[in-house]
Amino acid sequence: MKIKSLFIVVCAVVLTFNSGATEKKRVKLPGIVDGKLFAANIESISVMNIQMDDDWVFSNDLEINIANNYIYFFEGGQTHLISFDSKTGGKLSSRTIKGRGPGEINGLNSMFCFGDTLCIQDTWNRVLCYDRNCKFLSILHEFEAKGLKQHIHRLNNGKYAQIWLTRLPSDTEQSAIILTDKSFKTISTHFETPKDNVYIYPADGKPYIANNDTIRFFFPCDNHLYSLCGNTEQCTELVLPNPLTPQIIIKMIKSTGQIEKMYDYDGFFGGLGESGRYLFFKYQMGKNNYISMFDKHTNSAVSIKSDDDDNLVNNIIRHSVVSITDGKFIYALCRNSDLAKYLEGHDAKLNACLKQTQAEYRAFLERNANYIKGLEPEEREVANVLLKIKLKD
Repeated sequence: MKIKSLFIVVCAVVLTFNSGATEKKRVKLPGIVDGKLFAANIESISVMNIQMDDDWVFSNDLEINIANNYIYFFEGGQTHLISFDSKTGGKLSSRTIKGRGPGEINGLNSMFCFGDTLCIQDTWNRVLCYDRNCKFLSILHEFEAKGLKQHIHRLNNGKYAQIWLTRLPSDTEQSAIILTDKSFKTISTHFETPKDNVYIYPADGKPYIANNDTIRFFFPCDNHLYSLCGNTEQCTELVLPNPLTPQIIIKMIKSTGQIEKMYDYDGFFGGLGESGRYLFFKYQMGKNNYISMFDKHTNSAVSIKSDDDDNLVNNIIRHSVVSITDGKFIYALCRNSDLAKYLEGHDAKLNACLKQTQAEYRAFLERNANYIKGLEPEEREVANVLLKIKLKD
């Protein structure tokens, strides 16, 4: 995990709750367990045969959103928007939307879809709508800027969830989640932040998911997963050894001023996904990567250290970046070089599931052979392959 992809922000992370309204759980992650037990919970990993061309992007600064019939990619460095047909993988359109003109933005805060329409919330806190051809349609809403960070998500029940993170104890806006109706009128407020300020250390991967009537977000500092399911507030504390506490971070920054020292601690969050039964997340403790699945039915977790070369599923998951989940599938990006290493380099170890994945990967390479051949070696290695992961229910 590269330092340049991480940053320190000042905001309140230890949350208080509406009186008597929060269901609280405490789950102790088991640490290193049998890798086969984890892999057994993966039903399938398929390769989405997306058409690569000169508008394909190699940056890690990549957002994905899945509409009913289309896939939208947003590359932050170039402020580039690309749309694909989700069934055929064919590219539909692309355009650069950076600027101050109609339909142009200065940067991305969040993006979501309803139907086949893509909505982008920019850093000016406007929500802009685009169609499958990346054509600007209209401004859905414009918000007053509050706090340090704001993310907006549309739930399947038509409501909107706004995640606010406050900058200072003196901020008047202290709400972590505001639930609104279709006209953005506030329905309820949840997970109010306390007065004290602490540091958090966000890592790669989305710290939140939204689907159906549920929104979840994860704070890597205190290892709590907060969920708003309908109007029910839930808090699950994921107990890890040697946790990266706010006190450790503040003391470390004051004494050394060095971000690099944080590699000695855990709490780096690498992505979040969900199926009907499981929550899936990646994290880092020290210099080791871990992947875990939390069973919502049994209130238990399976967690492994993801460096087992004999378990290809674990390694593929380890080298992917969880990008988005729709409650049925987890859509993740994996580098071309990493996928090739495990699928093409371990033929004797492929089970039936991975043999199908290998066939799909070869079809992906064949379809995009001319384009890949024209890339520089380093570009060829980091070219993104989109995976579709299904967890068993």
